[in-house]
Amino acid sequence: MATPRWVPLVIALLLARAPEAATQQPSRDSTQRGASAVGSIRGEVFDSLIGGRLEGAQIRVLGTALRTTTDQRGRFRLDPVPAGRLVLLLDHPALDSAGLSDLPTRVEVAAGRTTQVRLAVPSLRTFTAAACGPNPVTPSGDSGIVFGAVRDAESGLRLAGARVVVSWLAVERPEGRIAVSRRLREALTDSLGNYYVCAVAKDVEFRMQASAGPFESGALDLEIGDRRVLRHDLTMSREALEEPVDTATGLRRGLATLVGSVRSEAGLPLEGVQASVLGASSEAVTDATGRFVLTDLPSGSQALDVRRIGYRFTRTSVDLRNRDTTGASIELSAVTILDTLRVTAAPWVRSELDDLDRRLHGGTFGYVLTAEDLRPLYDLRTAFYNLPSLRVETARGSYRLLSQRGPWICSVDVWIDGVRQDIEVLQTFQPSDVIAIEYYPRGGDAPLRYQPSSFTACGATLPGVLLVWTRFLR
Repeated sequence: MATPRWVPLVIALLLARAPEAATQQPSRDSTQRGASAVGSIRGEVFDSLIGGRLEGAQIRVLGTALRTTTDQRGRFRLDPVPAGRLVLLLDHPALDSAGLSDLPTRVEVAAGRTTQVRLAVPSLRTFTAAACGPNPVTPSGDSGIVFGAVRDAESGLRLAGARVVVSWLAVERPEGRIAVSRRLREALTDSLGNYYVCAVAKDVEFRMQASAGPFESGALDLEIGDRRVLRHDLTMSREALEEPVDTATGLRRGLATLVGSVRSEAGLPLEGVQASVLGASSEAVTDATGRFVLTDLPSGSQALDVRRIGYRFTRTSVDLRNRDTTGASIELSAVTILDTLRVTAAPWVRSELDDLDRRLHGGTFGYVLTAEDLRPLYDLRTAFYNLPSLRVETARGSYRLLSQRGPWICSVDVWIDGVRQDIEVLQTFQPSDVIAIEYYPRGGDAPLRYQPSSFTACGATLPGVLLVWTRFLR
């Protein structure tokens, strides 16, 4: 549970560095001296998050029109400037995604002299100390921090006590075999609706979602990046709607509308682009002007997918509101065709893949779902609703899978990439992680090595067997 904080992380950091800097104007003494009481400022900007000088940063003097930009070595000069107490504001496009806009620093400028200053972006250690509690774990080289605010989609009010979950796939090699698991981090928003999630993996895509009781945002796929600090605000609707989920498909519905346009890198409209919101029932194709309209969408932060053959698949986040229309502008980049790659795998993996391919083409007594079947689904649980003799029981965001044959109801045996796993592990995967699912209501019909060893778990019949194959199998 996140420790309540009375000020947002960034404001706390900035006030710690420069008290009153956020509201400080040039001193009255400096303005009273007249235009002749001026000096100059020379300095450099150091980005502690990446350990180097920052080129292209904009430096402004608060309360004036004075501004300049750092050169290739992170240096800048302001001349002339009013003498006295000033506040310099530091900004850079790369810092915006980290939630660091207009970093203030207070400086005293002497009349007729050049004042040397060094502006620095707060370090990851400073962020960790402020965001991760009084005894933070020292950040490792492959982890970072995600923070932001959670708001009500319709009213814009910040939500206290909302749950934010961040997860990502971790691949390990115990005993020479690849083991895939999904790591989880979670936090509750504080009294101001702010959340802070620490020790999130860097340089891998992670999935983030907010929830409060029965309400939840969409699932967003994000990356932290080299600076290892990412700010991302989330919205979620708390409006109870009739039939928010299509019972036949498991896809979500709502009262929001999204109007978008898709263009190429050259700025030309792209026709025939498929657009959809992840897990929602509405799909559209762009017209000759590159325009598309999606209706009946769920409210809150959602993932918008756009794709067209010959262009890179793009997924971006959008914030939607019930009974309102949101606009989005997407740019697609053309795909560069590369030479065919040869993928090698361990012999046991090759054998498993060969057997799986045979079963997918009709050599099975079970039910099969392929990656194409799973692609439009919002979560993996949805895939199990349409499998015969398989019962899905949900409770507080988790679920159980039960096989039902006659009077016997029992838990399903779950195997992931050839390894027997608990249902909790299965729940950490997303549809995009899976290449195929096999379900055998009669456990004795499963491939021999995956058949249950006894009847004891299911009375007079063998329990059902669920085989899940992921794209991480190598």
